[in-house]
Parts: sequence; structure tokens; C-alpha cells
Amino acid sequence: MKEKHLKILAGVFGFLLILYFVTKPRHLSVNVDEFVQEVVIGISKEDIKNIEVYKETGSDQPIQMKFSFQDDQWWMPTKFGCKAQKSRIDRLVGTVLEMTGKVRSSDPKHLDNYKITDSQGIHLILKDETDKTLANLIIGKRSEDNDAGFVRFADKDKVYAMDKNLLSTLGIYGEPDTLTMFKDDSFVDLQAVDQDKDKLELIGLVVNGREMVVKQIDKEVEVTNPDSTKSTKTEKVWVLQKGKRELELDKKEADKFIRDVTKIRAQKVVDRIGNTLGDLNKSGKYGFSRPTHYLVFKKPDGPQENVIFGSAYEKDKGYYMNVQYDNLVYEVAKSNYDKIFKWMDDLPKKVKK
Repeated sequence: MKEKHLKILAGVFGFLLILYFVTKPRHLSVNVDEFVQEVVIGISKEDIKNIEVYKETGSDQPIQMKFSFQDDQWWMPTKFGCKAQKSRIDRLVGTVLEMTGKVRSSDPKHLDNYKITDSQGIHLILKDETDKTLANLIIGKRSEDNDAGFVRFADKDKVYAMDKNLLSTLGIYGEPDTLTMFKDDSFVDLQAVDQDKDKLELIGLVVNGREMVVKQIDKEVEVTNPDSTKSTKTEKVWVLQKGKRELELDKKEADKFIRDVTKIRAQKVVDRIGNTLGDLNKSGKYGFSRPTHYLVFKKPDGPQENVIFGSAYEKDKGYYMNVQYDNLVYEVAKSNYDKIFKWMDDLPKKVKK
């Protein structure tokens, strides 16, 4: 082969070699922080059994709310140990697990701009049933449009601009750095009395020494079958006990009575009466020492459960109520109070004809 041809082939080879390197696919690095992403990952709703929310105050006692899931119910250890609204906790947990965001800053000198330093922000800690921390977040200020906000993980400097407003979900409508107290009342389940009527065998009503007892009994009733033959079946009915007599109540009126006394909604939870020295004077304070009005619930083979009504918390506004089996003291509106105790006179008139 002539030298001229070799030079041509060498040139072609060199050109192809350059073309190969120029067009060779490259593994480009991707900066995940530039993309919208889930922030809290690897945690399911069922994993979360304890929630702690607090704001540092510069003292040993931060302002805080705690929620604990036990016996299929959310409770508030920092609010007299009362029940928490399941819907509010579900909303909070759902917001945290579903929120997405994009890294806005990784520089610690910018934390103050987002009101998200340890002392400025709202701390939100999710824990499992053993109290092990699953996620430890700090919530900063709202975003410019107020429909979102900023979040970072504790001990981390990355600040995420979120698509959710966790402050609103927590009932915080001011700036986190100026917060002085949580509006924890908004999380309280105010269904103070919530008895299952089908599990009760007896309900007692006491007013100024007068007693009324209503019992649920089994009764054989005659029914007409599809083929027109007659047979009997057992059904539960409510009866008014009068001495040794049991007077069957009109079903519609009995249902109204049962609904009014087994589902009592309060205005506010105000205290807990336990067995400590500090609780000794509480019964007198709320008017429970010598109650004139109270309810009694009894389940088969179960202990008697009492709901006691005390003094008025404000004239013509309502009364204190002690749900003894929960050890909690509530404020109940006068309209609810009157609705319950009017049955002392009304129910005996509702006997089935």
C-alpha cells in the first residue's frame, strides 16, 4: 500500500476516534436538591404512636403539646390526659407524610431568614410505640403566599420550601418565633360522654334526691312471617322501672332519651380529678361533693359509671360535669344540661300504651 493511502486511512481513523469520544454517552450527575421531592420518607401512618410539638422558650419549660395513641384512641398527656380528635391527628400526620418540597437553602447563616433556628421554629417529633424518634422536624415561617411554609430536619441545615402549611395544621396563625402558647383546645375531643347504648343494661337519672331507672331487657314479640304464619322472636326494649313493675317505653321516645343522655358534648375540658393530694379540694371547687344531679350507666358484669354535674361555671351559661370513669371535668352548656334532666319529668309520660 502506498504511503499516500496509509496517510488517508490514518486520517480517517483519527477522525472516527475523535467522533467517538465526542459522541460517547456521559453519566451526568443529578442534583436531587433541585427537584421537588418527598421530605419525610420511610414512615407509614401506622408507625406513628406518639407526637410531640414544642417551642423553646429559653427556660427549662418549653410550651408543648403531646399526643399518644393507646387503646384505639389518641390522648393528650399535656391537656389533663383528655381525648384528642382523631380527625385532627389524622390530618396532621397525613400532612407531614404527604408534603413535598424543594431545597431552598443549605447555608446555616440563612436559617434566621426562615425563622427556623432551634429557638425560633416549632419542633415536631414523630415517634413509634417505644418512643423511638421516626422524624424530627423544625417548622419555620409561612411562605409568601401563606399556603405553604418552610421545614428542616433537626441537626440539619437544609431548608425545604414545602407545599403544605404545617403551622395552620397545628392551629398556629401567627409567626412561629413569636408564639407564646398553643391553642390546644382545638385538638380536644369534646364528646365527653359517648356510651354505646347497645352495651348498656341500665341508666339511672338522679335529680334532687329523686331517682329514675331505665333498663334494657329482652322481650318475646310475635311476628308475622312471609308465609303469613306467626312466630316469636327476642328483641331488646327499654323499660321504666317503677318499684317491682317494668313499664315498656314508647320506642321513639326512649330512643330520644337514650341519645340525649349517652351522647353528651361539652364546651371545654377544664381539669382532671385524680387521687393526688392536689386533687383533694377539687370536688368542692366544682360542686361535686354533694351532687344533686347525676347520671349512672351500668353494663352487664361491669362497674357502675357515674357522670356528676356540679355548680354553674357562669350564671345561665352552663355547669361543670365530672365524667368519673375518665376523671375529667368539663364545662357543659345549660341547654345540654336542661335537655338531659327534663327527662326526669317527661319520660314517665312516654310509657307505651
